[in-house]
Amino acid sequence: RGATIVGHDPEAGAAFQAVMGDAVTIEERDYAAVDGADALVLLTEWRSYRAPDFSEIRRLLRPRADGSPPPVIDARNIWRSAEVTAAGLRYHGVGPKDRAMLKDLLTSVDRFNERSSQQDSAAGEGGAMPGMSMPFGMTEEAITSGPQIEYNGYAHSFAGMGIQFILFMGIEAGMSLLLLRQGGLWRRLRAAPLSRATLLGARAASAAVISMIILGVVFSVARLVFQVHVRGSMLGFLGVCLAFSLMTATYGLLIAALGHTPEAARGLAILVTLLMVMLGGAWIPAFIFPAWLQKVTLVVPTRWAMDGMDAMTWRGLGITEALVPIAVLLSFAAAFGLLAIWKFRWEEV
Repeated sequence: RGATIVGHDPEAGAAFQAVMGDAVTIEERDYAAVDGADALVLLTEWRSYRAPDFSEIRRLLRPRADGSPPPVIDARNIWRSAEVTAAGLRYHGVGPKDRAMLKDLLTSVDRFNERSSQQDSAAGEGGAMPGMSMPFGMTEEAITSGPQIEYNGYAHSFAGMGIQFILFMGIEAGMSLLLLRQGGLWRRLRAAPLSRATLLGARAASAAVISMIILGVVFSVARLVFQVHVRGSMLGFLGVCLAFSLMTATYGLLIAALGHTPEAARGLAILVTLLMVMLGGAWIPAFIFPAWLQKVTLVVPTRWAMDGMDAMTWRGLGITEALVPIAVLLSFAAAFGLLAIWKFRWEEV
């Protein structure tokens, strides 16, 4: 009561305006409905609403007097709370209690329709419309990056398997460093006028270059054979690949720094890598995980790599959606690299 309602609907906007009259204002453009609003409420699941620019929504919404983030109410649970909150908004989804109430309501309507149909049949009124009926029709539609674009499941598969292959390459890079240390090469290099950071940095740089080449080959095959396209920003896609390659290179350095022998380090490194791949959503998309697990996996670097690649490929989002994954991956790379330089030993203990 007392609120001004401004809405947008790509299909039923005009019909809704005709029914509601002056009670609501229907805008022709989606973001125009958000401009100057105090809150955003999503009530439908149209394709164009699946992947909005939350940064733009945050800019358009009216700032709150107390400085708190403007609320976004997702009544369809189609948005990721992490993406919404990362843009400076407060996310509200439909919880279990709300779903239970809705289920009870729909079950009651179904029972009412069934009872009315039985009563009409007993009275011989076969031509009457029994009970209540929905005022609209519903159809199933695959959600893709845009109209007239079919969903290609290979996009997520190639991203996930590519990330797994690159991480295993990082393990092998770490094993090679351990073997070089066992052979005494690092002890001899210690006499050269090169710092530990320079030597390890050179190894990391070469591993990152190899990683970028492998990702380029993998996605080239995906493009030519399986029609996997970068629907979003190509620059953002390359940025995610480069940041992940650097993270993997320093991950290999960290394995070499913490490992004692190749035999002992390999098994543990494979276990950690498989856990990162699984929790990062490479095998199963992260949005299928329970809500609590989706929050936990935000501390796993592969989760950010998968989110960034998915956003740039089949989700078709802009470069702004790649900036956070790139920043997080580079932070992991810096942390792994510094820890590796600190812990690296020139000789066998």
